[in-house]
Amino acid sequence: MYCVRSTDCVQLMVCCYCFSDCGNENVLCVKYSYDGTVVAAGLVHGAIKIFQAHDGSALYHLTDQEVRDAHLPCTSLTFIPTDHGQKFEHLLMATYANGVLKFWHPSTGSCLHTIHENRQTLAASFSPHGDVFVTGGAPAQLHMYDAATKKMVRTFEPSPDKTVMDGHMLRVFSVLYHPNAVAYPGVFLSGGWDDTIQFWDSRVKHSVRKIFGPHICGEGLDIDPEHNHVLTGSWRKDSALQVWDFTSTEKIKDIPPDFNSCLVYCCQWLGRSCITAGGSDHNMARIVDRGTLQTTGRLVDLPGGVYCSDNSRHGNVPKVAIGAANMVYIVEKTGG
Repeated sequence: MYCVRSTDCVQLMVCCYCFSDCGNENVLCVKYSYDGTVVAAGLVHGAIKIFQAHDGSALYHLTDQEVRDAHLPCTSLTFIPTDHGQKFEHLLMATYANGVLKFWHPSTGSCLHTIHENRQTLAASFSPHGDVFVTGGAPAQLHMYDAATKKMVRTFEPSPDKTVMDGHMLRVFSVLYHPNAVAYPGVFLSGGWDDTIQFWDSRVKHSVRKIFGPHICGEGLDIDPEHNHVLTGSWRKDSALQVWDFTSTEKIKDIPPDFNSCLVYCCQWLGRSCITAGGSDHNMARIVDRGTLQTTGRLVDLPGGVYCSDNSRHGNVPKVAIGAANMVYIVEKTGG
């Protein structure tokens, strides 16, 4: 482990944990546990590493014969909501590029259940209560499963009417439930290559609303439940980071680019006052002040594109885990 400091407006302590035992396996997805104590990293050949969040020490290595034989990327990670994960602390769901979903018990290294989808599975999201989850990928249908039985209960897709775009036409890279399950029960969003964000109601087969514009190529979608704002990150040079009103689907603002351009793969709301975003071009991750829209901390010229990030969701300014090449960076505000 080593530490560096940014030279930007807000002083950051950046601790970098190198997966020295993983060779050249790049990190494609990262996820904090709900209690913020561990970080999971999904690798390009399918293995998953679990680390202590506070010091980066390795805890568990998750793989099995099916994952080793496929030798394909782990595409997303989701810790199961605590109401349904109390029996197995930090129960984890992973998706893979060959359409496999696996439910892992990290501390024993056991795969508790496997689901096979006949496609590339690229994203997944649990409902806030953890009773169902939705997967997306290519082809672009969204599949809903019962979390208890692991059985598919519904498929969401566009209608046959070619004059109406009420679903995705190209692969889906991001799926996200609205975190306010009381006000928006069964409501989730999805985005991908067809330059739309689709709004779904779990009772309806086709999407109920949409936003035109964002070109989502990773986990470039997040919802702020307090202000009901949608954050999108697009893999393009212009209008890469945008904020939208959830209710009206109208664009609120474009967030200005940094000194160095960035094609955005991933973005999130960070506490109540900041935004995180990361991507390629200059292989950069940055933190943006939500009020001034100015960059307050950044990592530039990382060893690879920033395909993924996640925050701990604890404290006023949570810690952020960033994946680039075969490294995970933990970013923490320490002054300012």
